[in-house]
Amino acid sequence: MVLVRARASAERAACPVCGTVSARVHSRYVRRLADTAVGGRSVVIELQVRRFRCGERVCPQATFAEQVDGLTFRHRWRSTGLQVVLQRLA
Repeated sequence: MVLVRARASAERAACPVCGTVSARVHSRYVRRLADTAVGGRSVVIELQVRRFRCGERVCPQATFAEQVDGLTFRHRWRSTGLQVVLQRLA
């Protein structure tokens, strides 16, 4: 297995519900993402992401996790690249 450790570096993130951009970090955690194999070896990405507070008072989403364009999408444990490969196979 190939293990890649990374962290998101954007200073701000947009709320997925209302679109308000926030820089107020609530917490951090590590996501484990399966990625496409390299040289016959499975790849796991350990990605440290932040949870931000939504600044819009009327928004039902109090906190939200940042997403990395081209790598992650909400509520999934696969990278975007692996998801595309699996969809082509299906």
